[in-house]
Amino acid sequence: MSLSLLVRKNNIEKMQREVFDLIIIGGGISGAGVARDAAMRGMKVALVEADDFASGTSSRSSKLIHGGIRYLENFEFGLVFEALRERQNLFEMAPHLVHPLRFMLPVYEGARVGMFKLGLGMWAYDALSSFEAPELHSRQDKAEALQHNPYLNPEKLAGSYIYSDAYMDDDRLVIETLRSAASHGACIANYVRASGAKFKEGQLSELVCQDALSKKEFSIKGRHFVSTVGPWTDLVANELLGEWRRIMRPSKGVHLTFSRKRLPIDEA
Repeated sequence: MSLSLLVRKNNIEKMQREVFDLIIIGGGISGAGVARDAAMRGMKVALVEADDFASGTSSRSSKLIHGGIRYLENFEFGLVFEALRERQNLFEMAPHLVHPLRFMLPVYEGARVGMFKLGLGMWAYDALSSFEAPELHSRQDKAEALQHNPYLNPEKLAGSYIYSDAYMDDDRLVIETLRSAASHGACIANYVRASGAKFKEGQLSELVCQDALSKKEFSIKGRHFVSTVGPWTDLVANELLGEWRRIMRPSKGVHLTFSRKRLPIDEA
């Protein structure tokens, strides 16, 4: 399904004519996923994005599709099982965008998590994936670990484990999800900013929008509204609703990028 400039123009015209079951603000992966799910259930869906699709958090991720092996230490088995189930779904639905990635975890003497405990975690991780990982984990002693990765510090090295997760092309995954939503009838447009709201009998009934290209303002009528703008929630809510008590406590992750010449390894 095309998301071309011509389709955008037609969709904006349609947004002004019809009444939608669900109006979504935000064109990242959360908004795209909600639009696809709702459209596939037969709902009449409209989605607006103030900038490029996936221009926010959804194109600035770590690119990883993982089950969260670190959560096993807190006994969050349900969370890990759900994440691994979703990983398998993505392998099957988007094999051109989601690819296997092997991780190597070296273990040193005196580490908080030793070889035995980490080994239990590896077996649990494979089991929670229903043994559907691209490859099951493997254990290496010190010599095997150094042969596999000679850049490791050999001092007090006890060994290592290697296991599978995946990486993705995150912004393309958003576009593919939006295309799927559009193929099921969702009305989608980017460069449309939600700038206000209209209420009827105390209930939100219309979303006031501005076309960033034509500078024209228009309204979209709907029965239900969903905000999927992530860390911009307080800013958008304050603009749309006026009186709004801040609820966001944003966190920040830091990525360090090295030249492959400095760290020429094949795995994470």
